[in-house]
Amino acid sequence: MLAFFMWWLWFRPQPDVARTRNVIVALLVGCLLSMAVTKVLIRVFPGRPRPMDNTEMHLVTPYTVDRKTTSNDASSFPSDHATMFFALVAGFWAISRRYGLLALLYVLVVVCLPRLFMSLHYPSDMLAGGIVGIGVTSLVVWLTLHKHLLDPLLRWGQRYPGPFYAGIFLLTYQLGETFDGIKSILSYVLHGN
Repeated sequence: MLAFFMWWLWFRPQPDVARTRNVIVALLVGCLLSMAVTKVLIRVFPGRPRPMDNTEMHLVTPYTVDRKTTSNDASSFPSDHATMFFALVAGFWAISRRYGLLALLYVLVVVCLPRLFMSLHYPSDMLAGGIVGIGVTSLVVWLTLHKHLLDPLLRWGQRYPGPFYAGIFLLTYQLGETFDGIKSILSYVLHGN
């Protein structure tokens, strides 16, 4: 849903279209970097089982939760879903406070609450992921707007729109998959499986 909204903002006629597009590219880069930081943190911090796997909590898992498909990470801390979706919130907030607030409400209700209810994460997992996503993406957006960090990429995109749009489309697709495709490729390259 947020990817659809991002593309609507990209093509929507507006007076400051260049700034909005700069923020969207920064947002995509921020999401990618945020997820990389989260994956490093998952490896650095001691493993923490998901609430549904923590036998000390005596939780009853909702019937719709499949433990085989949800327990693939070594640790639940920090939440990679919270990282990515709060990174999107930070980007939308940089475009417009109203859009950022709408994105925040969506992320809290549609992403975070169900993951808490289904015992996939503790609230602290979500909070830590949110801090990483907002922090990294806000830094990338600030560097893009004030230090022109991504100007070479944006100029390349104007010069070669075909590969540029294909690349950001694939990046947007990976957002919807929480970068599972990229994670699989990296796992194969690094570990051979």
